[in-house]
Amino acid sequence: MYDIPWSKPIRLEFPRRLPRIIDGPRAALDLLDNEWPSRKGRHYAAARDMCRAAIARLTSPDAARETFISASIEAAVPIR
Repeated sequence: MYDIPWSKPIRLEFPRRLPRIIDGPRAALDLLDNEWPSRKGRHYAAARDMCRAAIARLTSPDAARETFISASIEAAVPIR
């Protein structure tokens, strides 16, 4: 499966790490599964589900982007 890029990438500023540019649902899902600071919360679970759905082309990539932004806010990960 190929990733569908977001209309606008998201730059995340993690504490004590280099900024990360997330440009689509596959990169977002990888980050959520492997490096996310908090795996609790309804926005985290929703973002994982929406990213999977976008990768499977069951929803739009930008719908997944909006849910990922909500998960970032929930986890207190600054977005630039």
